[in-house]
Amino acid sequence: MKTSFHIGFSLSVFILMLVAVSLPQQSLAQRFGHSNFGGGGGGGRSAPAPSRPAPSFSRPAPAPSRPAAAPSRPAPTVVNRPTEAPVNRSINGGASNFSNHDLNRAPANVHENVTVHQNVDVHRNVNVHENVNVYHSHNQPYHPYAYHPYHPYYWGHNWHPLGFFIASLAADAYLFSLANQQYYYDNGVYYEPSSGGYSVVPAPIGAMVSSLPPGYETTMVGNDYYYYYGGAFYINTGNGYQVVQGPFGAVVTQIPDGAQQQTINGQDYLVYNNTYYQPISQDGQDAYEVVQVN
Repeated sequence: MKTSFHIGFSLSVFILMLVAVSLPQQSLAQRFGHSNFGGGGGGGRSAPAPSRPAPSFSRPAPAPSRPAAAPSRPAPTVVNRPTEAPVNRSINGGASNFSNHDLNRAPANVHENVTVHQNVDVHRNVNVHENVNVYHSHNQPYHPYAYHPYHPYYWGHNWHPLGFFIASLAADAYLFSLANQQYYYDNGVYYEPSSGGYSVVPAPIGAMVSSLPPGYETTMVGNDYYYYYGGAFYINTGNGYQVVQGPFGAVVTQIPDGAQQQTINGQDYLVYNNTYYQPISQDGQDAYEVVQVN
């Protein structure tokens, strides 16, 4: 009994091994169609011929020296493409006209119709000394113009030029009033009250003094005598000396400090207290003659 069981078991194992060996072959035959096994049935899809060569693994890679795109290849061009019109922008609702400038105006010609010196005459109708003439007294011998340098003159330490300021006057300074203006006279000098003191002023025409200080000059014009001191002319009235305007033709030797030089018709004159003096030479010495200037 046991022997029959072992024989049957062994036989079963053998059959199972045969079945196991035959199963892969059958499956492969089904997979590849197995045309040798009459595979025309529904699952008999033909497999590729086993002799079809596999893709060659020696296929060359792309040549590294393959030339790049030619640099001279022309870029696409647009023939006769019209230029876009500029955008007509506006500012604050206005057209593109900034500060009333015409943007479409042609370039300006800077020198167009410009004549720099057209109708310009620098010296036209210009005469610096126009209507200025110098006259001499007909009662006196004429002294021709003879230029010599101006040297301001001082009449001693008690005499002061125009504009000189002094804090106090001598006790014997003479006070008088003329044309509602107060003056002081001292040693040929005239003063007006000034802030904190007194200032020297020109001798006022019409002023009367009792005497003249030493050093005055006497000049004759026609038949009249005049007295000159410190830039002022006097006449003797019998009661004293009165200041007068400088007479034309009077000749003096000194002009005080403060005179102004003025050129008339190319000649230099000195002006002091509204009186014009012409430089002359008299008896070989420098002098000045009072002249009339219109």
